[in-house]
Amino acid sequence: MKYRTNSILIFIIMFCCIISGCQKDVNTTEKVDNTKTAADTSMEQDEGKASQDRYTKISFSSKALNKEMKVNVYLPEGYSEKLEYPVLYLIHGYTGNEDTWIPGLETEKKADELIEKKEIEPLIIVAPQIDNSYGINSTKVPVERGIPSTYFNTGLYEDYLCKELIPYIDKNYSTISAKEGRYVGGLSMGGWVALHLAFTYTDMFSKVGGHSPAIFLDGYSGSAMSFVYPTEELRNGRDPLRVAQDKDLTGLKVYLDCGDEDSYQFYEGCEKLNTILRSKGVDSQYHLNKGNHDGTYWGANIENYLKFYGGK
Repeated sequence: MKYRTNSILIFIIMFCCIISGCQKDVNTTEKVDNTKTAADTSMEQDEGKASQDRYTKISFSSKALNKEMKVNVYLPEGYSEKLEYPVLYLIHGYTGNEDTWIPGLETEKKADELIEKKEIEPLIIVAPQIDNSYGINSTKVPVERGIPSTYFNTGLYEDYLCKELIPYIDKNYSTISAKEGRYVGGLSMGGWVALHLAFTYTDMFSKVGGHSPAIFLDGYSGSAMSFVYPTEELRNGRDPLRVAQDKDLTGLKVYLDCGDEDSYQFYEGCEKLNTILRSKGVDSQYHLNKGNHDGTYWGANIENYLKFYGGK
């Protein structure tokens, strides 16, 4: 009887060990899968090809900023390294991040739909993190004007975008690396950034879109204007209105739009910029639509944006 009791006890202990072992294996497997799904891949310049998943969040080790930056990359259905694709860079607004366009506004879903219906060409979409920086090379916040240093992120953000991110994408994905196959757009702050980059680097972009872009007119006294234009000299080289007046931008196609109830009244800057561009012979279009300065407005116009960038 004692022997039988010991046998039963041994069996129970072995059974518990087996169950415990299986449970540990399950937990280990789940942990590995979760880590893999995070896709937090390093983007060092000398590494191999980036992940070929169709929608990937990658971590960018920026030397210009000396920190990790996140970037979302969308690849069209059937992406192949045997083909070369145009690239659309979409910049988020103030307080936004790399998730604003993808997946926040579901730009990747709309791109899939339009590509499937053959209304736009297959293209790569890149949505980078730029913090609250306005995408400029800045070394300090002009605190003498009473701007809290926590309002804006300083650093070489322009170098990060144009000298690190774009070369990386061209190196690691099958892109059209000439300006004819490179577009840039953004919303609110990101719209200003897109215009600034395209107007500054005319040999890099062929299309630019400012969607409710933060174009500040004289008389606007917000802290952002003091941060972006701390001196008249810098304003002359950065203000889209002044640059458009002084520079030959005829190689660009420009798309401007804004909601008619935009809380910042950025439709005034859009209309003025469009007038200047068209007077200078630039292929520019301006759309004043119903809506405010919010995600509802931009989400409702994603299809129009994509048709501008990737339309046949």
